[in-house]
Amino acid sequence: MKTFHHIVAAVDFTPYCRAALREAARRALLDGACITAVHVMDELLVSELKKAMSVDEATVRKEWLVKLRMFVDESDPGGQMVNTEVRVGHPFLELVQACATHDADLLVMGAKGSKDEPGRIGTIAAKCVRKAPVDVLIVRKSMHGPFKHIVACVDFSENSAKAVQFALHVAEQDKAGVDCLHVFQSAVTMALDYGGFATPLPPMVTDEEALKATQVELDSFLEPFTRRAGSGTVKHLIAESPNIREAILDHISRSEADLVVLGTRGKSGLRELLIGTTAEKILQHAPCSILAVKPDDFVTAGAVSE
Repeated sequence: MKTFHHIVAAVDFTPYCRAALREAARRALLDGACITAVHVMDELLVSELKKAMSVDEATVRKEWLVKLRMFVDESDPGGQMVNTEVRVGHPFLELVQACATHDADLLVMGAKGSKDEPGRIGTIAAKCVRKAPVDVLIVRKSMHGPFKHIVACVDFSENSAKAVQFALHVAEQDKAGVDCLHVFQSAVTMALDYGGFATPLPPMVTDEEALKATQVELDSFLEPFTRRAGSGTVKHLIAESPNIREAILDHISRSEADLVVLGTRGKSGLRELLIGTTAEKILQHAPCSILAVKPDDFVTAGAVSE
């Protein structure tokens, strides 16, 4: 099962990151992992503080480290020992560097949206999901305590296998139920996704036969993981829909899931890097917390610009 060894929790002193910090501390305690709370200061802010206070950067860092320590303690991390660190620079680059320095395997962040779109996640969090070399957990502000219902997205890829393993591990720790969900697109439904303008190819088998075969494939894919699952309820589900993204979001909403786990994909180093259109849609519109699992060969993109 998937376990974590060192967790980095990003702290920006907003209410959004309090729930994320508590969840990071809870996950660290359950896995016996180390945890480091990291705050990244803007270089311009540091420069202005140095001028206003007539002090050097080391003094500014020290003062903000005290603020960070107080914030961590006030956030009630459940008795878990949380290390603290203040960095100066670009938030994305410094968080990635912090993960590398501590050999972290999970980055936890709050879902800080905008005033007009509070449901969306912040720019830095979205970029970390796309480009950070570690798994990224985005925690909703409303999240309190153990997860109760988890959706693991399955597309039969190696990385979705990793997503299933993480989902089952969390479910075992939190006594949660897990829906392992695969979205099936028949020839007809795929034609519908193009507004009916695409001419479906003559099927070699009927949609009913294909659906049954997909269920067998899903059961076979999940069997090595679910046979070792704990006492929680694990369901093997197939949703037939012309739109994978909407089917997953609809299931999350109907099942009242509080965590969705999905594998990301894409090659880094490209300005147009995406995590996959399905994952991107879920990332920005899922009402619950999100765990994005990275491929083993994922390499961080060095560019700062989107």
